[in-house]
Amino acid sequence: MIQSMTGYGSATCSSENYKVTVELKSLNSKYLEVNMKLPRVYMKYENKLRLDLTRKLERGKVIMLMNVEVLNLEKRTLNINRTLVQQYMNELADLAQFLNIPHNVDLPMLLNLPDVVPTELEQEDPEEWQLIDKATMLACEGLINSRIEEGNALAQDLDERLSIMVANLDKVRELAPRRLDTVRSRLEQAVEDIRHKVGEVDNNRFEQELIFYIERLDINEEIVRLSQHINYFKTLQHAKESNGKQLQFLGQEMGREINTIGSKANDAEIQRFVVVMKDELEKIKEQVQNII
Repeated sequence: MIQSMTGYGSATCSSENYKVTVELKSLNSKYLEVNMKLPRVYMKYENKLRLDLTRKLERGKVIMLMNVEVLNLEKRTLNINRTLVQQYMNELADLAQFLNIPHNVDLPMLLNLPDVVPTELEQEDPEEWQLIDKATMLACEGLINSRIEEGNALAQDLDERLSIMVANLDKVRELAPRRLDTVRSRLEQAVEDIRHKVGEVDNNRFEQELIFYIERLDINEEIVRLSQHINYFKTLQHAKESNGKQLQFLGQEMGREINTIGSKANDAEIQRFVVVMKDELEKIKEQVQNII
């Protein structure tokens, strides 16, 4: 089942003491990148959360936002650093004297100075972690469901484009034998013209050269391989696991076969169908870049 690398999921979990909200957003990336934007107080949970997300998500650039509201203020310890406050006071007094300005103490300003009021919990609260873990897993499930929804839309688009490629490949397959007959007739007529001008031509040598030339123009093998690649692409596309990297590789292989058909065809009508297949394949490649 195809999963898109882009998606979004969010979840909120609450108790009497805490309210935790987690948001997850994912974008395209060759590998799994997890960027966490956590309040400094909760950086202690980063390694645990990163490990959980790594187990659930395969690829993509994942951005995590987390907000924790403390509903019970008793869960926070307010330890004002009085020594540091005194140091700030002394420095401000010296600065006021140096600038020869009045020294007025603004208590709210003092409390907002760095490290005056530490906000760290004295110890890790199991209840808080359980809510954070639960909200993260629920948001992760929402993200995966969002990826699956986008993946279904991608699969439908890919099916339509593959159908167009198959229809044009069938037309090329139909035209290929007639094209070789035309080439053979044209060469035989050219040899007949030469006979009238220079006399006899070695028929055995001519047949050998003709076979060699026609083999070089034969595109049957490329048609067969391209058809096999398309069928395998469909198989991977509807497999249980998402196979973005394999689909990218198959897209490259299909491109090689289409280019070879175009270069060997030497036929204006076939070239028109080749151009359509190239155009559809480029659109397929763009879509596949977004698949896990």
